[in-house]
Amino acid sequence: LKVPDGRGGPAFLMIKNFTVIKAYNNADKYALAVGLLADEIAGSSGLVQDWKRPFTKLTFEERQELQKRLSQHGLYDGKFDGKIGDGSKTAIMAFQAKAGLTQDGYPSMEVLKWLRQK
Repeated sequence: LKVPDGRGGPAFLMIKNFTVIKAYNNADKYALAVGLLADEIAGSSGLVQDWKRPFTKLTFEERQELQKRLSQHGLYDGKFDGKIGDGSKTAIMAFQAKAGLTQDGYPSMEVLKWLRQK
């Protein structure tokens, strides 16, 4: 299950084709877009409604800070490159579980504020 825009956005059930598409381009958003396009070509109606974007995207510097703070909590051992990949998302979900937050793995300002307080 993927929730690309956090708990306020849509959830997508990913099947094997999602992994196959990611073998070509590892970006979740790319694989989701290709999958949705393929569904529409096959006759599906695609997305049934637009979704609101409730979160402000973190800046590059804030994403790096997020990774550093997750590392300080022993949850992340990757590079502080500001790129939110699978390792960052897993660490965010682990922190969200510890903090009693919804575990969506989304790099939100809410998560960063919680990390700043800890």
